[in-house]
Amino acid sequence: MRTQSPFPGMDPYLEDREFFPGFHYALGEEIRRHLNEQIGPKYYADVQVSTESQDIFIGYTYQIYPDVGVYEPALSIRGAIKVAALASAAPIQRRVVLEQELRLRSVRVYVTETSELVTAIEILSPYNKRGEGLEAYRKKRNEIFKSQTHFVELDLLRGGTRPGLEINEPPLDTDYVLVVSRAGNGIARISEIWPLALNEPFPVLPVPLREPDPDATLNLNEISQFIYPRAGYGWRIDYTRPVPPPELRPAMKEWMQTQFSIEEPHG
Repeated sequence: MRTQSPFPGMDPYLEDREFFPGFHYALGEEIRRHLNEQIGPKYYADVQVSTESQDIFIGYTYQIYPDVGVYEPALSIRGAIKVAALASAAPIQRRVVLEQELRLRSVRVYVTETSELVTAIEILSPYNKRGEGLEAYRKKRNEIFKSQTHFVELDLLRGGTRPGLEINEPPLDTDYVLVVSRAGNGIARISEIWPLALNEPFPVLPVPLREPDPDATLNLNEISQFIYPRAGYGWRIDYTRPVPPPELRPAMKEWMQTQFSIEEPHG
């Protein structure tokens, strides 16, 4: 039984819809703990939970009904023959769509004395990277950039659209993207960007605080190694199965084939 992920940094199997919600939750909780061990008592970190609505699809199976059936006659209590009626097959079958509340977690760093927001740490979810969720998150991102709040963004999903224009123009040929943007005090913001391949360990990120205080640090390697055994991923993840979508980049396919006996996704 594994006690650590076979990947040096982000484990792409955690992107599977079965695992990512729990990983997203645990990551927020552990980032809070990790930071509070460094920044107290002048500052404190807390988890912010926002609720969004998202349509989810409920799985279904088709059932085939015969056009004609033969039934054995059954006698009524009066002795008359009674034939069971055939149920009509529905001409249309469609997947049921339900609306579900989605809890999104981010981490906020505050000044203890005044509760002033210092740094926003965003952990992207699939909702943040597509459709209405992407547009809402881009608006939130821009509002932070116009403020005096430092910003840290963890995009640990290969799929979907990366929200930052500074990341997309030109696009980065990478698997994951980590961003730190310091409040500019009237000066145009600069995003510090760490592209991260799935065969690389996480960098140790700076978490800016108020001047003249030095940065805190975010050691995602330590955090992910703490989460992995406690979530039971070592026996829950089947590493003989293909990596969850999207398809691996060619360089990562080649690396996977040389390092692991793990299949790459098809199609």
